[in-house]
Amino acid sequence: MPLSILIPAMHGTAHLPKLIAVCKQLAPLEIIVISKRALELDSGIRIVPAEDAEMFSWRREAAKHARGSVLLFLGEEQINSLSGLQRFLFPILYGKAQVVLPQYDTRNRKMTKPRPIHSFSLLVNNLFGRSDLREASLLDTPHAMTREALSKIGLEQLAQPAQAHKRAVVSGLSITTQAIGTGTEERMFLPQLHGSLLKELSLYEKLVIAEQLDLVSRLPFRGGLSDGGRRRDIAENVSGKNSGMPVTQVGKWPLRRTTLYGGKTVSVIIPALNEAATIQQVIREVLRLEPVEIIVVVNGSVDQTAQLARECGVTTVEFPHALGVDIGRAIGASLSKGDILLFVDADMIMTVHDLYPFVLACEGGVDVALNDVSVFLNQPYADNVFVACRQALNLALNRKDLGIGSMVTVPFALRREAVASLGWPILLCPPKAQAAYAQAGVKMELVHQVNSFTSNRIRPEKHFASSGMPPAVEQIAGDHVEALQFLAKGR
Repeated sequence: MPLSILIPAMHGTAHLPKLIAVCKQLAPLEIIVISKRALELDSGIRIVPAEDAEMFSWRREAAKHARGSVLLFLGEEQINSLSGLQRFLFPILYGKAQVVLPQYDTRNRKMTKPRPIHSFSLLVNNLFGRSDLREASLLDTPHAMTREALSKIGLEQLAQPAQAHKRAVVSGLSITTQAIGTGTEERMFLPQLHGSLLKELSLYEKLVIAEQLDLVSRLPFRGGLSDGGRRRDIAENVSGKNSGMPVTQVGKWPLRRTTLYGGKTVSVIIPALNEAATIQQVIREVLRLEPVEIIVVVNGSVDQTAQLARECGVTTVEFPHALGVDIGRAIGASLSKGDILLFVDADMIMTVHDLYPFVLACEGGVDVALNDVSVFLNQPYADNVFVACRQALNLALNRKDLGIGSMVTVPFALRREAVASLGWPILLCPPKAQAAYAQAGVKMELVHQVNSFTSNRIRPEKHFASSGMPPAVEQIAGDHVEALQFLAKGR
């Protein structure tokens, strides 16, 4: 099949001689270089002037001039070997693939530092039912497509690669991935694109994130994913005075004054559904923090959770039907009196030593104190949509330093003075609350490391599925899409 090779020279030209030399060995129909400046190259190389300065527009401009049946789009930041490109093109030149996307060599994944921006691609592929593509995307190079695939994707869409990727997936094209990036490639130095510090986003990352955020903003609400049956209506209808709230007991002990937090008081909020086995032990541990109150929001329990909580003397709120853990947190927050709100779960017994740092951080001026669970992960982030969507949100918030820190994960703490003005119903969707707090400019930090993964009780009905996303993962992915859509709307 006649091959057109398309090469950008938008940010530098040092890569061109070596890259062109490799490309010639593929015996292509043509090599097209698109550039913003005048170039002198070997005869036979077509030079196309860039008409648009946008980051990805070169793909559209180059494709307009391509005559081959297969188009190979290369990048300017990496020079692939001849054998690497031959292997990459094999499915489309000699197989039935219509689109080939780059995928990191699985044999080297644990040895390769993950690229945070790939979290967006993994989330998007899962939303479109193509989890098999992992983080592969038309945003990355190299990638290749047939002319038939280009006609279905649309020439103009090439300038918006996230949208082009969506079209490729939903149009039913035959898409496959090929290993690339084994570590033998020569990488070019493009500081204007990729230069950044550990906590910063590079220009390239910002551009890719903007593309992905635009794509997510155009999806149906929550990407069409389930809300997990949460009763948002109940929490949203709670008035400021909580009239009619089914509080069956207010704590027996007097409101506590403690010297631990510089005169500030602490409210601990615990949603609970059938947690009779652990609720009293959880309460006993948080009592050691000397809180002004502990609020247990029991919802849908058919065991003795509520009775056991009352025996401990805590403020107990009891609903006959399940609300969802986030609804319980929002209701508990609306009832609370403390200056600092600490959120824990009824099925996770965490020691006071691991809870105290979150309260201490808020006492010291942190507004949103988050749990850093990254050190407890044994797999690359990009293999897990539950992890990837957290990172995608933090990148969209320009908080690369937060990693996968999230209000989805307990424990976390809030400083009332900083967040109360946004209302407690925002807690109904924790990632959306995180986005709203970040937009409001509150001080949000990772403050401690607690392994909540091993503490989380496995619930087969929520954590497993014969096909597609498990219900718990679908809800969390939907929450993050909702948060990203909220963020995009506010920009």
